[in-house]
Amino acid sequence: MSNAVISIFVPTFNHENYIARALDSILMQKTQYSYEVFVGEDCSTDNTRQVVKDWEAAHPDDRFHFFYRQQNMHNSGLTNTNDLKSRCKGKYIIGLEGDDFWTDDQKLEKQISFLEAHPQYYAVAHNCTVVGKDHLPNGETYPECKDTEYTFRHFASQILPGQYTTFLSRNYWTDPQIDKTLLSISGGAGDQRIYFSILCFGRIYCMQENMSAYRHITNTGTSFSATNRYNFERLEADALAYLEFTRKIGHAQAEKYAEFQYLRTLRHAYRTGHIDITRFKACSAHIHNKLRSSLMLLKRDINCRILHKSLHV
Repeated sequence: MSNAVISIFVPTFNHENYIARALDSILMQKTQYSYEVFVGEDCSTDNTRQVVKDWEAAHPDDRFHFFYRQQNMHNSGLTNTNDLKSRCKGKYIIGLEGDDFWTDDQKLEKQISFLEAHPQYYAVAHNCTVVGKDHLPNGETYPECKDTEYTFRHFASQILPGQYTTFLSRNYWTDPQIDKTLLSISGGAGDQRIYFSILCFGRIYCMQENMSAYRHITNTGTSFSATNRYNFERLEADALAYLEFTRKIGHAQAEKYAEFQYLRTLRHAYRTGHIDITRFKACSAHIHNKLRSSLMLLKRDINCRILHKSLHV
């Protein structure tokens, strides 16, 4: 049985040029808190596996545990990431994607010390630098929270508490008080489902310090949201999952924001030609009445453009 204070999970796939730097950034941490690290190499098609094996051989350390998958787990019932999370038994938990890295050797010390001293908060995030394949800043700005506390208002404004590896929290994976409905869904914006789930049960603090690098490689130059092919069915299913989740746990405020997110998904799909007006009205009809009572709250609380006429485009 591990007595680590924090569990770190590192999923990696096709990161041959980056994974060593990610692992080095964990090893450089200067902290009083004990940690364990779970690294999952998911049958990369490049040289990632050999790089990880070489790193493991060069850095014998019983805090690091390596898993070399026999088959790629992406489309399996238990993904590489979720398998690693299931092994995390520490009081705190954090993920580090194999192409990102930490830049401050005090990162873990600062974040854990904050949560130890502030039991009213469930998680703490911080700022990051967006870098390219050369490890250098690429000019992009991450949509991170610039206030000290992250709220549903930020979530509705498509602001995140921080990039995924900036987000250190109490171990939601083992916490019986955290409903795992959204957390167990594979694919899509899994980090956003984590933030939303935790907001429904606890508070999130945002440190205004830059302590990590997020790697974003795109051929479009400056656009942050590069890349994934638009898939309305997936986005609608995701938005509906938020709605069902908030209704299941009986969180009225969160439900209003989930309704707003669902409506925004529909409106964007209609305006970009992915659904027609008949489909739009059919999809939105079941939240029509509730939405009208939500708009006053949204007008007051959300620092973004409210979709006043979304049902009458």
